[in-house]
Amino acid sequence: MTERNNNADAMRPGRFALTLAAALVLAACAGTPKAPPQMDLPKAAEQTAPAAITEWWHSFADPVLDAYVAEALAHNSDVELAAARVRQSRGALAAARTNLLPTVDVGVTGARVRTSDDTRQAGQPRYANNFSAGFTVAYEIDLFGRLAAEREVAAQNLAASQYGHEVTRSATAAQTARAYFTLLALDADERLYAGELKTRDELLALQKRRFDAGVIGAYAYALVEAERASVAAALPKIRAAREQAEVALSLLLGRSPRELAERLPERGSPVDVLVRAPEIPAGLHAELLQRRPDVRAAEAQLAAASANVEAARARWFPSISLTGFFGGASTSLSDVLDGAARSWNVAGAIAQPLVGLARVSADVDQAKAQRDQAELTYRQAARQAYADALSSLSAARGARDALQATETLRDSRTRVYELAAKTFGAGQTSRLDLLDAERERLESERQLVTARRDRLTSLVDVYQSLGGGWQAPGG
Repeated sequence: MTERNNNADAMRPGRFALTLAAALVLAACAGTPKAPPQMDLPKAAEQTAPAAITEWWHSFADPVLDAYVAEALAHNSDVELAAARVRQSRGALAAARTNLLPTVDVGVTGARVRTSDDTRQAGQPRYANNFSAGFTVAYEIDLFGRLAAEREVAAQNLAASQYGHEVTRSATAAQTARAYFTLLALDADERLYAGELKTRDELLALQKRRFDAGVIGAYAYALVEAERASVAAALPKIRAAREQAEVALSLLLGRSPRELAERLPERGSPVDVLVRAPEIPAGLHAELLQRRPDVRAAEAQLAAASANVEAARARWFPSISLTGFFGGASTSLSDVLDGAARSWNVAGAIAQPLVGLARVSADVDQAKAQRDQAELTYRQAARQAYADALSSLSAARGARDALQATETLRDSRTRVYELAAKTFGAGQTSRLDLLDAERERLESERQLVTARRDRLTSLVDVYQSLGGGWQAPGG
């Protein structure tokens, strides 16, 4: 009889382990993420979509721009803040995963007990010592999927924070590129205004001699003088705008105040070279929008909200937990590890909420409302992504056409200036006509700088609206 009891005692820890294993299997089967709602977005006519490239700024082939974007992504405060959120979400997921596993603690306890004289039996000592040492195991059986749903919430929140990090990186790269292109355009503007001011000075000196000789009147001379003053007044504004653009770019790069004062941003390719960036291919697919990190973040937030509903619903059901102790117990600390002191116990508990059922119902309703909001946010993000793409593509086409028209204007005025220079050399036109032709040529050059900057920034807008760049099939 004693041997049978000993065998039964020996089997019980094994049964407990089997119970834990079965519970782990049930927990692994709980919780299934739902797919996001389908969006009715048009598709391009072509069957082969351009391949996606995320580091789109390399398409401008400017090493200085590449270095600036890399510096901004490494040191920009917004990017660092988003990265910290990712680390926080990763820690929350790790904590949620541990809730699905048994907890095992090892410890030693000791107590000295005085037994009441009213309850002490005959021969029982008044004072007694109790010592124990061993392993304590606790495990909640996730039979109804609450813990698995909470783990899914944490996993989707991590995904959303990672996509949010990509949103910040994309925005920072785009802002850096725009600031850099603006700075290059202001550099070109400053050179052109300085050149035009020189031309205006020559024209003003010529008209002054003609005015003194009585060839022109005071009104004609005053007009030339006012035009020269207008250019002279614009030049300090251009220089101030350039300095402000340098500071703005330095801030995007995450540079310190000392670096802002001591280290001015370098320049790479001039704006007229950068404008030769790759053209936008026809037939960009709507599927490109699915890679936008803000859309992916909204999708992950919807999945997290859906899993949160499942977690809230699971609180309707009882929680089932198992606990066990394996070790030794003795009245003497020195004997607690002896074989005779071996001790173990296994216990189970089921807890069903009763008074808090109204709170559980309210939590479920709240989770459903949050899920509905997340679904609306996801749909709005997808629609906004498509609207952004349409708008940026339209603006890019307009900027391209405006650039071509401005280049034609510049070429025409350049030919006029060259003809004026040739006829002036032959004595067929006056120096006044030559200076007027040069003034109009310089004005068209300034317009061309603006058109080039607008074309470059429109390409950046397209890259950002599509979540990155592209590469034509076979390219």
